[in-house]
Amino acid sequence: MRANLQKLYMCHIDYMEEHMPWSDQCSLEHLSIGNCVYSKYLLILRQLPKLRTLVMQNCIMNEKNKAVVLPTPTIYCSLESLTIDSYLCTPEQLKLILSPISSLCRLRLVSIFDLSEPVFHRSYWEQLDYGQMLKIDRFEFFFSYNNNHINRKFIDFDFLIDSFRTPFWLNEKQWFVSWAYVPILNEIWLYTVPNPIIDQRSALRFEISSMGNTSRLTERPLNRMIDHALDQTLTTLVLLQKDIRDAHVQYIAIGLKNNTTLITMDLSHNAIRDVGAQDLANALRNNTALITLNLSYNAIGDVGAQHLSDALRYNKTLAILSLNCNLIGALGTQHFSDALRTNNSLTTLDIGSDCSKNANNTIGNVGAQHLSGALQNNKTLTTLNLNYSRIDSVGAQHLADGLRNNVALTTLHFDGNSIEDLGAQYFADALKTNTTLVTLNLEWNGIENTGAQHLANALQHNKTLTSLNLYGNKIRKAGAQHLADALRNNTTLTTLNLGGNLIGDSGARHLADALTINTTLTSLNLSANKIETAGTQHLADALIENTTLTTLYLEWNEFGNAGAKRLGDALGANKALTTLIFQMNKLGHVGSEYLAHGLRNNITLTTMILYFNRIGNTGAKHLADALRINKTLTTLNLRANDIGETGAQYLAAALRVNKALTTLNLDTNDIGTTGVQYIADALWDNRTLTSLNMSNNSIKANGAQYLADALRKNTTLTTLVLDSNKIEDIGAKHFADALRYNTTVEALNIFLLNGISSDVQKELKRQDNRIE
Repeated sequence: MRANLQKLYMCHIDYMEEHMPWSDQCSLEHLSIGNCVYSKYLLILRQLPKLRTLVMQNCIMNEKNKAVVLPTPTIYCSLESLTIDSYLCTPEQLKLILSPISSLCRLRLVSIFDLSEPVFHRSYWEQLDYGQMLKIDRFEFFFSYNNNHINRKFIDFDFLIDSFRTPFWLNEKQWFVSWAYVPILNEIWLYTVPNPIIDQRSALRFEISSMGNTSRLTERPLNRMIDHALDQTLTTLVLLQKDIRDAHVQYIAIGLKNNTTLITMDLSHNAIRDVGAQDLANALRNNTALITLNLSYNAIGDVGAQHLSDALRYNKTLAILSLNCNLIGALGTQHFSDALRTNNSLTTLDIGSDCSKNANNTIGNVGAQHLSGALQNNKTLTTLNLNYSRIDSVGAQHLADGLRNNVALTTLHFDGNSIEDLGAQYFADALKTNTTLVTLNLEWNGIENTGAQHLANALQHNKTLTSLNLYGNKIRKAGAQHLADALRNNTTLTTLNLGGNLIGDSGARHLADALTINTTLTSLNLSANKIETAGTQHLADALIENTTLTTLYLEWNEFGNAGAKRLGDALGANKALTTLIFQMNKLGHVGSEYLAHGLRNNITLTTMILYFNRIGNTGAKHLADALRINKTLTTLNLRANDIGETGAQYLAAALRVNKALTTLNLDTNDIGTTGVQYIADALWDNRTLTSLNMSNNSIKANGAQYLADALRKNTTLTTLVLDSNKIEDIGAKHFADALRYNTTVEALNIFLLNGISSDVQKELKRQDNRIE
């Protein structure tokens, strides 16, 4: 060892039993080593008299499995700064480490292992030798503790943080300590503030400081002091699909309890059960800021529902509570109903379910009866979701009774129940007197013509309902006729969804006749209704006269070429329609020619959805020719239409001159490398397209290069989706290179099904987070 050496770094070398030949004249001032046994630590202090700074991984106090028992060591006065990077010592062991040093000014302790758990208990800090600590000017520490283990015991951090609120910590030494829960990592931190030790610069966390009781949601770098102004900006926490369990929720609840800035928290799609719901409920009793809480897709049952409903009796700010797809039954619904009788803040309650889930809320008729009573008294709830809740006509009667006297509810989601015609009658009777409901969703309820007639009769009298959804019922032409008759007189309904019924050509004719008179309906869904050529012709004739309908859904019907021709003619004359949904109608290239002809003259349509219509290259040419002339269409969806490289060439030529189109979807065609070159070349000149989807087109690496080259010059495209194109690593790298020069692309989707290795994905994501 050279005598004149001043700094020595041996961070990865442990100093255990071997002897290091320190020179008697050694002038070393800074030493960094790995793990060091206590006896060698003392040797370092004795043989390096000029040492000012010592950094070690850990000081091992248990040599050869035998505890070190030493008399009070000799005092060494040179060391000023001591850092232990993997600190695992007890308070007694720390006392032994500090005892030989009388000149220590700075102590830094770090541990990021689960073995640091003892420091998260108040008893640890009560056992410190504060006589030793009094001599230290700067004490900095950072400890982390992972909470993923299923058997972790809860740590009372209110109790812990109090130990740092004594005059010694706050006034005499001014060492400020914070506890934090980091939900993304599911870690608990304990650290001094500011903290220059750890490079965890912006982890989102709930933080409680020894300087106050308020919990802050913050991303503040650890090396900065608390900044209340900065923390005020964080109002939303999204933790969906993070495998959050009850053991994790208890720490989120601590952070939520006294937080004054968080207004939206999403904990959906996790594994929270009744215990976790109880912890959140306890926090909600005191919280005065949270407005929206999403707990959908968890496993909260009636007990958890009781805890949450009890909290609603005290909480005055929560407005939106979502519990969709949990395990809540009639009893849990009763608890919420009781709370709604007195709660004056909740405006939205979602306790419905999803037809695709096996584990669902089962409100049933009994639960509906409880809610009915609440609706008669509550004056603030505006939205109630009871989708797929196993309620039949009996439950519908209870809810309808509640709606008769309710003065607040504006939206009722009631899809996927089994109310049938009788239940529809109960709701219809309620609509005759109700003056607040504006949206009623009754999808998939087994309603037939008689039920449609009852609802139609109600529409003759009702003056408030603006949206009625009857998708997926069993309404035929007679039911459509009743609804059409209502549309002749109704002056408030703006949205009618009759998709997935069986109205056929005759039903379409009745509705078309009504459209020539009605002046309020703006959206009509007639998808999947077995409408053929004759029905299409009636609707087309209505579009020529109607001046208010802006959105028309006609997918999954069979119009034929003659029907498409009439619709095309209507498009040329119509002055109101802005959105036409026309997917899966077997248009072919002939039908697309008729629609394209209408598009040439249309001056209002902005969105046309034509996916899966088999228009082919010829159909693409017809639409491309129309795009050269049309000045209003902004969105065109041609997904799955058998368009090849020739069709792509036609569309590319149109993009060079079109000044309106902003979104083009060519997903699942057969464009290939040559076809994508045409599109890429057009992007060099196009100045309006912002979103392009060319997924599943076999463009491969060469096609990726063409598009990447275009991105170097294009200044308008913000979203490019290219999943499932076999571009592989080389194609991905072409895009990465291009994005160095492009500042307008916001999202580039290439990672899905493209043969890109995980290493390349990680590297590209590190370089540019726009690549997904």
